[in-house]
Amino acid sequence: MNRLPTVLLMVSLLAGSALPAADGGPAPGAPRRVFAHYMVCIPRAGGDATVEDYMAEMRDARRGGIDGFALNCGGWTEREPHYKARSSLIYEAARRLDGGFLLFFSADFATQLSLDEVADMVTTFGGHPNQFRWQGKPVLSTFAGEGADNAHGRQVIEFLNARFPDGRGGRKVCFVPYFYPRPEITELPEERHATQVLSTFPDLDGFFYFGAAGTGDRIARCNERLAATWLGAGKVFMASVTPFYRGFGGNYRVYETQGFRGFAAEWESAIRSGATWVEIVTWNDWGEASYVAPFGKPADTQLWQGHWGPMLSHEGFLDLTRYYAEWFRTGRAPAIQRDELFYAYRLHPREIQGRIKPGEETLGRPADADALEDSVFVTALLTAPARLTVHSGESSRTFDLGAGVQHAGMPFALGLQRFVLTRGGQTVVDHTGEHPITRDAGSNFNVFAGSVEVP
Repeated sequence: MNRLPTVLLMVSLLAGSALPAADGGPAPGAPRRVFAHYMVCIPRAGGDATVEDYMAEMRDARRGGIDGFALNCGGWTEREPHYKARSSLIYEAARRLDGGFLLFFSADFATQLSLDEVADMVTTFGGHPNQFRWQGKPVLSTFAGEGADNAHGRQVIEFLNARFPDGRGGRKVCFVPYFYPRPEITELPEERHATQVLSTFPDLDGFFYFGAAGTGDRIARCNERLAATWLGAGKVFMASVTPFYRGFGGNYRVYETQGFRGFAAEWESAIRSGATWVEIVTWNDWGEASYVAPFGKPADTQLWQGHWGPMLSHEGFLDLTRYYAEWFRTGRAPAIQRDELFYAYRLHPREIQGRIKPGEETLGRPADADALEDSVFVTALLTAPARLTVHSGESSRTFDLGAGVQHAGMPFALGLQRFVLTRGGQTVVDHTGEHPITRDAGSNFNVFAGSVEVP
């Protein structure tokens, strides 16, 4: 895994249904869309979330430039009927919300989801006015489902063809799954892996890359490789954008993303490669710390009564999404109308031991923790050149930044983290991060991400 210098200063100047298609029409000229992977099993408001609670989440998502949710369902009616019940509430929330918030299903075949249950997702909601459609067909995605020998993937495709025939040898469903390459399984596919999946499943409508576990640079490279393969074959490609990753239990691992720099690299790879859609992975996977959903003030650390241990706000990632989502949709870097600072840091040094699983006492360090940088990172959207001074504990460093998107970082010290932006001798921003850095491992290798905007 490539390591970049601890002190970073990088400039990024790249400055069967017959309903009409909710996406505005077929592929030529159709708008590019930004979705977020939504875990139906763990809504922000808890298991008793109401239509109004889901509407509030959708408003927050739309504020970040997100067009809709991909609803991850690991059950439906046979084992966990709450999935269908909650999905009904989510679709109703989208119907009540102004602005056409879009929805589609991501069938999670890592569980015991049956094909009949997947078919029921399509038949129940495929005609809903907020169902995302592509070339007139309801979109269906997956997490996994190919099977160890690719046989299950073929079974899924043949099942959809038989259940939803279009009368021309195809199907009335736009199927864009995430299938792992087999037999050489990897989360960070190379060109040969992309070729294997396409040659094994040539009748897919497209491919979704669930890129979460990896550095931002590696996920960005995977986006570009996969886009070249699938777009080159005339298919849909849905790229992944992931802010951060830290798992628990048997998945106790963490990856360095250098604050927002990795997030920006993933976005820019999706833009550069011409991806059809983007899916942010994730909106609300609290257990793998890949979430962008807000759940309180930045200083708050509690969610779901502490089920995942102390949580940290990732709202800064959602705030930066506005800029990149507009760039992705229009193909042009937006004009920066006001200065914004985005800051990110862990709350403890990398050598500290964390809790491998919330609620249990076993301590340890996640895989890849040695590759983490004990640094505080800042990304700035600047209307004009400015000077940034980062105060980390008792140390500080000053960076002269140009206009546009700028990334900077420095080794952190224990204590408060303060960010001062000046221009022409005048203070533009003077902001102290909501959490200090200490030797307390309570935040357990998660990252804190905030932002401040000049009025």
